[in-house]
Amino acid sequence: MKGYRLLAILVLAAVIAACSTAENGEEQNRTTGTAASSRATVLLYQEQEAGTDSYPQRILVIPEYLRIDDGYPESDFTLLDRAARTVFSVSHEDRSILVVPDTTVDSRAPPWIHMELEQEVDTDAPQVAGTQPVHVRFIANTVVCHEAMVIPGLLEDAVDGLIEYEEILASRQQENLSNTPESLQSACFLTRYIYAPGRHLRQGLPIQEWDDAGYRRSLVDYREAEQVTSDLFRLPADYERFTLGEVSGP
Repeated sequence: MKGYRLLAILVLAAVIAACSTAENGEEQNRTTGTAASSRATVLLYQEQEAGTDSYPQRILVIPEYLRIDDGYPESDFTLLDRAARTVFSVSHEDRSILVVPDTTVDSRAPPWIHMELEQEVDTDAPQVAGTQPVHVRFIANTVVCHEAMVIPGLLEDAVDGLIEYEEILASRQQENLSNTPESLQSACFLTRYIYAPGRHLRQGLPIQEWDDAGYRRSLVDYREAEQVTSDLFRLPADYERFTLGEVSGP
């Protein structure tokens, strides 16, 4: 899956630290008990990284789960079990599932990082769902790190799921910070991915996001209460699982 690059950083950290272990069968069956179909909020984005063409990203949200994929059922995908606060990253090619459980860490930013937020209603932009977009700038140590156009109050449950997802990845990233290259550990990186995860989401549903490094994401469409098969929220039962943050025994 191409989107949400922080998960790739976490995977790399796990490999470097060699901190993975197989899951047991009882845990493997935890996410297979959904009904035959579900009504989901569907978010369709186009995302782009520096030096790449844009690619689709689909986000499906129901009360129990959040799924991120490339827009078709057979793609690799990431699944958030919202009740268990656990993220699963599924690779069909490797027939494997990386398990990223939540962790309790002190998420307060160090005193040398100063965060600011600037926002203003964009009166020139067209309304979305009857609401005027808000332009938000996220600043760390006087540097504008990340900008977004958001719609306050739109699809709040889906937004809550995305915040939960980013919080879990941030907690794991903080635990693996020693494995993150120092060249990445700028104030912008640390606030965006560790100390203030999802702060753009707390302002509303993003319809556009961008930064100076070449990242772009735009909302193409959204749908509420769309009927989808619950197979989309099931994990392959026969894939090997590895848990991020647990050291296997000798």
